[in-house]
Amino acid sequence: MNITGKIFLFNTNDGLGTIISNEKEKINFTADNWNDFDVMPSVGLEVSFDYENFKASSIMSIITNNREKNITSLEDIQNNFPEKKKAVKATLNIPKSISNYFDIINDNIKQRTSYKKVPGRLDYLVVRRFLWTTFNNLSEIDLKILTPDIKALNKDLKSMTRIYDDFINKTKFPVLAYEEVFLACQIEYLDIKDDTQKMIDRLNQLRVSEEQLGKVLAQKKKELKKKVKSPEFEELKREYKVLNGTYVDMIHMMGELSERYKHDIELVNSFEKKFKHDFYKLFRDEAKKYKSNIVEILSAQAFLLDSKLWKQAKSSKVLKEHFYKAGVRDDLNTKTYLKYYLDTLDSSKTGDETQKLFELFDYLTEIHKEFVMVLVNSAQDAMEYEADIKKIDKTYNVKAFIDEKLALQWAVKNSIKVLVIEDKLAKLQLITFFKRYKKLVCTSPKIILLGRDSKSNIYTINKALSKGVSPRVISTNVQKLLSQTTP
Repeated sequence: MNITGKIFLFNTNDGLGTIISNEKEKINFTADNWNDFDVMPSVGLEVSFDYENFKASSIMSIITNNREKNITSLEDIQNNFPEKKKAVKATLNIPKSISNYFDIINDNIKQRTSYKKVPGRLDYLVVRRFLWTTFNNLSEIDLKILTPDIKALNKDLKSMTRIYDDFINKTKFPVLAYEEVFLACQIEYLDIKDDTQKMIDRLNQLRVSEEQLGKVLAQKKKELKKKVKSPEFEELKREYKVLNGTYVDMIHMMGELSERYKHDIELVNSFEKKFKHDFYKLFRDEAKKYKSNIVEILSAQAFLLDSKLWKQAKSSKVLKEHFYKAGVRDDLNTKTYLKYYLDTLDSSKTGDETQKLFELFDYLTEIHKEFVMVLVNSAQDAMEYEADIKKIDKTYNVKAFIDEKLALQWAVKNSIKVLVIEDKLAKLQLITFFKRYKKLVCTSPKIILLGRDSKSNIYTINKALSKGVSPRVISTNVQKLLSQTTP
């Protein structure tokens, strides 16, 4: 019965092997059972053979059954590779390939222009690691804090992070940029490079076959010497000639493939060198236009995610109870959380990572300054109110205005904690100002109103004072409001 299978094991030293039949049966064989003089047994080779009384005989390679087919196979190998080229043509020039890469980055920047309106920035490159630690830890305690808005922002920040990381890797390692931005677009170059790999693979296969066949030839030659006068001599001689012919063809093909490989690899190397330095310069110059925009978006996203995350945390009974049990009584925010974490560390055993956290705390302390804005009609009142509030605490960042437009511009760029405002403004009604403020600024300030409460329902008025009160009264109330939210 003739069946097929695949060689599972074969030892060239003793000629013993094992075939796995298509019926998943292991069948042992020896080199004496091998009947194909053109292809030598090797692991993974598909074979057909006669199987009787649990023994395999007349084993032949399915790929080729005679020398003629094997020669054709070698010719086919040669024909699989196109004609030699004198040079590699560029599919895409340097400016276009670079433009294609940065167009994607530019599109992502344009899609996120709305982040420019975010009232604050949290340096993502500084807080990145701890921000994600905070995100993961808080969500593990109470998964409900992850609102659809926070999930969407989280996804978008991760997407922009991938863009940034790829951008930084390419600008830091020009070779990587050259390979992925320019060379990856060159079709003819890639085809030739792919062919060189195929040649290496085929040469490795031929070397294995050549080594195996060489051993078989040596064995056949010994047999011939021993059986010169035997009736089997002529048949053995014929087999030897067939094997030797195949061996010569194999050596010839290996030589041709080696020469072709050397030729094509020189083409590839020449192409790579030709455009490298011009690419580096143009890519470096173009990259300078984008980094600041990417970082600004990331920092705005980080600020928003941090703000929204802690806003939800403050309304979570589970999280409030968790921090209360941990002895945290300060306002819940990243700075408080980091301080709580650092307090649990042994300061005498601080390593590089811990030192970075202390540096992060210094950064958060710096950016968490309390912003206070004053908007009144009198320039004299504006100066007095600003000066008196600054006297209370030098860390307060206070700015007084008499112009509503300038006040709004400052509020957009800074996270205002307390807004001192008169009920009647120079150019805008109070309700109109509040509407514009809410449209432009995502955070809500605590408000001290000087004059009559308009009951606008846009913002909560935290304290109403009479017009004409002393600057000291105003500054004292500002301090009280800040103490309610400041760690």
